[in-house]
Amino acid sequence: MDFVNSFEEALSKGYIKAYFQPLTRSITGKVCGAEALARWDDPELGLIPPGDFIGQLEKHRLIHKLDLAMLENVCRFYQQNDCKDMTFSINLSRVDFVKTDMFQEINKILSKYDVPVKTIHLEITESTMLTNQEYTRKLFDQFKDAGFSVWMDDFGSGYSSMNVLKDYKFDMLKIDRSLLTKFDLRSKKIISSIVNMAKALGIHTLSEGVETEEQLSYLRNIGCEVIQGYYFAKPMCEDDFLAYLETHKVETESDFDFWNDAGKVNFLSGDPLMASNDLANSDEMLGTAPLALIEYFNGLITYPYLNTAYIKEISKLGYYSTEQIEHDINDEHYVYRDLFMRQIENTIHRGSIQKTDNIMNEVVYSFSTKLIASNGDRHLIATTVRVIDSERSDYMVLKYSQSLYATYDLVTKITPDKDSAVQIYSNAGFSKIYGTVSLSRGITEFAATEVHPDDRDRYLAFFDLATLNERVIHFIQQSFRVRNGDDYTMKNIRISKLENGNYLYTIQSY
Repeated sequence: MDFVNSFEEALSKGYIKAYFQPLTRSITGKVCGAEALARWDDPELGLIPPGDFIGQLEKHRLIHKLDLAMLENVCRFYQQNDCKDMTFSINLSRVDFVKTDMFQEINKILSKYDVPVKTIHLEITESTMLTNQEYTRKLFDQFKDAGFSVWMDDFGSGYSSMNVLKDYKFDMLKIDRSLLTKFDLRSKKIISSIVNMAKALGIHTLSEGVETEEQLSYLRNIGCEVIQGYYFAKPMCEDDFLAYLETHKVETESDFDFWNDAGKVNFLSGDPLMASNDLANSDEMLGTAPLALIEYFNGLITYPYLNTAYIKEISKLGYYSTEQIEHDINDEHYVYRDLFMRQIENTIHRGSIQKTDNIMNEVVYSFSTKLIASNGDRHLIATTVRVIDSERSDYMVLKYSQSLYATYDLVTKITPDKDSAVQIYSNAGFSKIYGTVSLSRGITEFAATEVHPDDRDRYLAFFDLATLNERVIHFIQQSFRVRNGDDYTMKNIRISKLENGNYLYTIQSY
């Protein structure tokens, strides 16, 4: 078939259509978008594979007409079916930018159908970025400044991907299907390295060509956010795609923003609650840090994600499944619920990393949390848990001081002569100031962030290091209003003299 000479007629008669392949959020299993793919449905030959005609259209400089026709089909579909919660990606060829002003033409079509810019994602291959780089850079910036999400397509299939990443800030990397073809240990390490690098650069990740449960499970565990492939669905005509949406959960617009924020967490980082700039352990296929995501909504806790290391840690506390944890934490009579919920609420209100040490079933553990996404009353929290090794020097103190956990909110050893502090224990979610900076600076910062403004001067006088030794015979104690979530609660603060110039600083609830 002469595709070049038949193209204009096929386009005008609607033989060339947009087929839709769903994109699925790996954590939730919900549809989070679709890619629009060109299909030529000839009345005599039937459905013609895109590989038969795309190359010919590019060679004869006609591909821009096809790509703009796909966009028009998407916009018409969006308008006719009220797809306000759906997003669509379309492919752009490097030849598109040679023959026409794509920025102007794309905006013209969006305006014609009243489709928001955020609905359309633009997929561009690395070869596009390497052609006429000065012009491409200008065009790239135009699209980004206008609010378009620009994706790098087929990442890993070419030779200059890293150079392109250095020069352009993409919103999404689409991992090429070729990396999943031979799904062995070497491929897995390459894919996990790509995901880790993308997280460090603040770029979302999508893997195409996913066909098996093994591939899906692996990609989900390493934090690849979006999945595309035959495992979920092949590209479908409009009617079949609408039927698919009727039987599958679809993200709302607020869901999309919420889970995109969640995508900032690097599942492979050595410390996933910190900024995503750690590299994966060179000797490990996956990161070893225990990591889970907690969703808190309408007073209920759910765990949409736990990695293997997290499950291993909580098994030491007597838990072996998310169902067990969710059942207990959502039970108002659960003995550890109040402590758990206090940390969750402090995490939501303060935004910074919150850490507590506690004992469960005679096992000492450390629990850290960080807010990563919020939408009204719905919050997503990243958490790590680590059982404290019995070899640690403070293990015996922690394990056999049950009353410590029941009585005190904060216990810190201070040494004024050395201007130092070591935080031994906290269960109130205070910012960890004492022990991370000098004692004198810690006093000032704690007063500024945790003590009620009307009590700060009195607190600073109480903690005056210059007169502390002469004032403390055995201990001194006063009550101050200390931060508790968004409010302040009256608490007893005591400084007790130890030996060798050391003191014990404690905060105790009434």
